[in-house]
Amino acid sequence: MKMNILTFDIEEWYHANNVSDLFTEEAWLNYPPRIDLYLPRILDKLDECKTKATFFCLGWIARTYPDVIKRIRQHGHEIACHTDKHLLINKMTPEAFDQDLKLALDSIQNITGEKITTFRAPSFSISEDAAWAFQVLAENGIEIDCSIFPVTRSFGGFPSYGEAAPALLKYKDHLIKEFPISTATILGKPVVFSGGGYFRLFPYPIIKKMMKGLDYNMTYLHIRDFDAEQYRFKQLPTMKYFKMYYGLKQAYPKFEKMLGDFVWIDVNQAVQQIDFEKVKTIKLA
Repeated sequence: MKMNILTFDIEEWYHANNVSDLFTEEAWLNYPPRIDLYLPRILDKLDECKTKATFFCLGWIARTYPDVIKRIRQHGHEIACHTDKHLLINKMTPEAFDQDLKLALDSIQNITGEKITTFRAPSFSISEDAAWAFQVLAENGIEIDCSIFPVTRSFGGFPSYGEAAPALLKYKDHLIKEFPISTATILGKPVVFSGGGYFRLFPYPIIKKMMKGLDYNMTYLHIRDFDAEQYRFKQLPTMKYFKMYYGLKQAYPKFEKMLGDFVWIDVNQAVQQIDFEKVKTIKLA
């Protein structure tokens, strides 16, 4: 079954983990908001293409800019949770993550009036040493997760997951439906290409070829990926600066081509298409 899932992570430009150590929460509102500069354009384009997506939203965004959440929902898109303040889960304690998640869910649900059951960790930071997070998610009503990065990366990764395909995760007595980030194979190694800095790095013909070769594609796009005019932190180390800002001008045209070249669904639609009694179950604890 061919499955292309379109998702966005809804956060401000200063929530990126490459630069978040430069900020305190108190400083966030001293910077100009930019989330609403490209969001209307994205929503209009999705309407034009008759495409639905899943938007993983921060609780902080819901409290600070509630109209952003309302507008996404009014366009018929699925609202999901991306934690409250975009902290790395593998740097938190279970207790701290539980408090953060509760606040995020309450903040988002107070606006939508709908129970949130889908989640993605910031920077895919549920790593192998933070598998306890799945118990916290399940105990807070999360049924579907999109946090697994099934290769090694700087923020952790989860290489023991195996094939990048939907599965059931079993943590103690809890079961969660997992939709990992998709990977393609280059020179015998799994490579991520469908979101964030990876999407900005690869030329679109290569992205298109890799997507065509897979039955399962999961994207993760950010508003800041399209914003070439965003504030740039010149004091970042060279590699961090490159990861943050490379390919910004080309990203939105790539996105438009990708929308036109493939048929897309949101996470909820993907869940309805899968018989989870037939997928693999991965026991974590």
